[in-house]
Amino acid sequence: MSDLLAKASTALEAAGKLLEPWAKGPSNPETNRLDIDLNAQDLVSAVETLIKVRWGYLSAITGMDLGVEAGEIEVLYHFCSGPAITTLRIKTPRQEPVVPSVCSVIPSASLYERELMEMFGVTVTGTPNSERLFLPDDWPSGVFPLRKDFDPQQAASPAPRALTNPVWDDDAPISQGDKFIIPIGPQHPALKEPGHFEFTVDGEIVTAATVRLGYVHRGIEKGAEARNWVQNLYLVERVCGICSHVHATALALGVEKLAKVSVPPRAQAVRTLVAELERIHSHMLWLGVAAHEGGFDTLFMYSWRDRETVMDLLEVLSGNRVHYSANVIGGVKFDINETQAGAIRKAIDFLEERLHFYLRVVTTDKTFLARTRDVGTMTKEQAIRFGTVGPTARASGVEMDIRTSAPYAAYADFPVNVVTNTRGDLEARFVVRIQELFETCRLIRDMLGKLPPGELSTKVPRRLPPGETISRVEAPRGELLYFLKSNGSDKPERLKIRTPSLCNWASVMQLAVGHKLADMPMMLAGIDPCFSCNDRLFSIKQTGSNGDSQVWTWDKLRRYGIEYYQR
Repeated sequence: MSDLLAKASTALEAAGKLLEPWAKGPSNPETNRLDIDLNAQDLVSAVETLIKVRWGYLSAITGMDLGVEAGEIEVLYHFCSGPAITTLRIKTPRQEPVVPSVCSVIPSASLYERELMEMFGVTVTGTPNSERLFLPDDWPSGVFPLRKDFDPQQAASPAPRALTNPVWDDDAPISQGDKFIIPIGPQHPALKEPGHFEFTVDGEIVTAATVRLGYVHRGIEKGAEARNWVQNLYLVERVCGICSHVHATALALGVEKLAKVSVPPRAQAVRTLVAELERIHSHMLWLGVAAHEGGFDTLFMYSWRDRETVMDLLEVLSGNRVHYSANVIGGVKFDINETQAGAIRKAIDFLEERLHFYLRVVTTDKTFLARTRDVGTMTKEQAIRFGTVGPTARASGVEMDIRTSAPYAAYADFPVNVVTNTRGDLEARFVVRIQELFETCRLIRDMLGKLPPGELSTKVPRRLPPGETISRVEAPRGELLYFLKSNGSDKPERLKIRTPSLCNWASVMQLAVGHKLADMPMMLAGIDPCFSCNDRLFSIKQTGSNGDSQVWTWDKLRRYGIEYYQR
């Protein structure tokens, strides 16, 4: 760990010197972080300087409303390099917030900027696409859901708008001279979750592509501000059913850093072991879905059948097959006894044998290779430029894995060997994910044989001291970033979630150009997309017996379920 701190210190010192011409107020809020205050007009120059010398990558853009009294909105640009994080901070007037676009330097920043515009009302000048990304088309203009003075009543649905093209059929291609726009989604056989894509085609060849998300937008970031830290632990698990544990881990690690408490080594090891079991669950689910998109339904059924093995294990450990709720703030809920450890070893032996079979299939089946080999090829330089993360980046030779570059939980004690491939095509993305699971099997056996003794949790105060922290973990799809800001109460001032899927979308939209339309479902599946992970509480409106509209929030539904169960 001392080596990592030294590496972070060296990297931050270099960043400080690079940004010195524009820095107004540098500070070090944490040992691995550097904060630089900038004027908005200096942002692009500062970003160009970091990118020119390849100091890290833009991991996320965080917007923060400082409130009506402060009269400002703060925009944070988080750049990560190994364990080091440099944040460029810009304050802009709340009445007319404006920042320049950095897309000329970092093309993948477009999605982050679109989110910033619609959630906080910040005008991003020079951005190539200012259309909505998450909010629906009938969302009222001038209403920004992540501002502090947002009232849900402001978002009451207005009267239906007249369509600009009344004869538009969502399932029909739109003609533009010799070219056509082919819509896919939000409901489509090739999509297991709702998303909307428009592919401009010239014959069978894609010439342009756009993406529209937000169809499973549940307002989790906003809902987190009204809940305490413990309640939010269970809220963020609902961001994604397949990555529930890793979301809870990211939040728990961040809260524990703010509270300045040390979690017992055994608890960290259990967290890590469950995370690796979840990785097997996620990758095998993806293998089946991706095979299905290629018409290989036999592989789909095989992989999902074998996935039940790891889901049964997680149920034995936690009582749940999907939302395991292994974490508490300060540790974990359950231990692993010898009987359970034996069951895990037996299951891992079986799964490892099956993985050898799957690796042989995806690298030798001629029909499958026709859909994956040399399709969607992304070079290492492109992967870096598009801001890709996780197996998608590693399949193009980018050796980036938070478990090794910035170890958390027990990964410093149980090192991971990073799996990469240089082909960069769809076949490589299959190979990398399967080979990663061999490494996961090795890691699980190692942890079971060396579980440290000790307690499973430590006490954490209900109220956290004021401060900020960034928590990064390696989700199955890649780097997951949480930005947490505490105001000294038991609730967060700001909870920002940047999921890996949002990073990888840009690569698909860029790589689609020049490929056949028939390749699009496989290319979309190739990044292992999670649409609900792009979320930023839900409510059900129901008319009561007296004719009044009732709103069923999550808390009300939960209480009703408990009362019904007790009856």
